[in-house]
Amino acid sequence: MLGVLGSTAHLGPYGGADTRQVDVHWPAQPVCCLAPGEILFQTGDPHGELYRVERGTLCHYILWHGGGHEIIEFVFPGAILGFGHIATHVSTARAMLRTEIAIVTPQEFECALRTDGQLAARVAAAADREFDYLRFRAMEAVRNTPTERLASFLVVLSRLNAQEGRDATLIPDEIPSSAVAEQLLISIDRLASALRKLEAWGLVAPSTAGLRIIDIVGLERLADANFLPHSSHPKLEVPDA
Repeated sequence: MLGVLGSTAHLGPYGGADTRQVDVHWPAQPVCCLAPGEILFQTGDPHGELYRVERGTLCHYILWHGGGHEIIEFVFPGAILGFGHIATHVSTARAMLRTEIAIVTPQEFECALRTDGQLAARVAAAADREFDYLRFRAMEAVRNTPTERLASFLVVLSRLNAQEGRDATLIPDEIPSSAVAEQLLISIDRLASALRKLEAWGLVAPSTAGLRIIDIVGLERLADANFLPHSSHPKLEVPDA
């Protein structure tokens, strides 16, 4: 059995500096070595393995579409990373010096989540970070109309619901319209107009529990600005009033 001490120093808005150490015992796993500057995973890579730092240090950061970057954390020996709630990574992990990495099994990860409050907080922060990343990616596509922005927003909420075991087709009526409009950088009137369009095209429908997604594939296509509701409709290039 291999005993290690885990700690992660947090930077950025998702957690302050935290050097608390967690005493954990893990079974030995195959170790890979990263040279200084080598990338463990990066934005766009599919989520797959979970990793634990055995020796060395990783810089975990996110690249925003405007070209800036934000350091999320420095990951030290014993800390786990690589987790997420959507299909692909939205951040990058790069070795700062020679770093040894071990694979963490799903069983080990679940055990660690039950006993390590710091890890649980980092997993929750990852969900917030993914939501922000996907929202900003949608917002910075300046060609998007308000209807396309709303479609992107609903697709993100649907995917997060699915990843967390909730109904992916139901968007609960919990977020005020004013908050949604603010996040989408549009007025409440334009938000209402965009919602009426989605309903008219048969993509969503109101329900007593919230907004029901009727056609998730069509909604995703509209989010990519490639959706044609059906042959009798003009292509969706008409500016929103």
